[in-house]
Amino acid sequence: MAGVLVVIGIHREELAFGREVLDGFDPGEIDVLEVPDGLSGRRPLPDECFRNRVVHRALYLQLLSQLGPAHRLLLDLHAGYDDTGPSADLLCASPRLRACLMHALESPATLAAGEALPSLREQVRIVALDAGQPLHARTVIPEAVWNNPRFAYLGVEVYLPDDAARRASAVLLARRVIH
Repeated sequence: MAGVLVVIGIHREELAFGREVLDGFDPGEIDVLEVPDGLSGRRPLPDECFRNRVVHRALYLQLLSQLGPAHRLLLDLHAGYDDTGPSADLLCASPRLRACLMHALESPATLAAGEALPSLREQVRIVALDAGQPLHARTVIPEAVWNNPRFAYLGVEVYLPDDAARRASAVLLARRVIH
């Protein structure tokens, strides 16, 4: 069992992207949990909001039973859209993990080798799941998942460009972030 559990497909429209990103990873390197029938990622209509929140919460709480004792990190992979992409937001409550991520982004070892790839610093933003931080996010994900003493939670939102040629660079960015 790997120390990292990557969950894909919480939103059904993102499952194919998650599979594409994880294709080629060594099975011993990460554990993967596919949600085959996830929620729709589209904004719910007003009369669907309550049901959507309840199902979303239940889906995330079920993840807790999938985490084994060896899992130190739950990586929750998502995809959004941005014409200026690819880019990514890393959402995390753990100050320790945020510091490690910041160090990794600043480290020359993580900078792109060659002209074709931009450095991760230019494409990745670290966002605290903590209202006490200057740049922070609120989430509908239950706090028992994103702020759990048994493991660290890392939400990875990769913003995909519209054109297919740059989509491949978004897949590469997601792979680099996971590594």
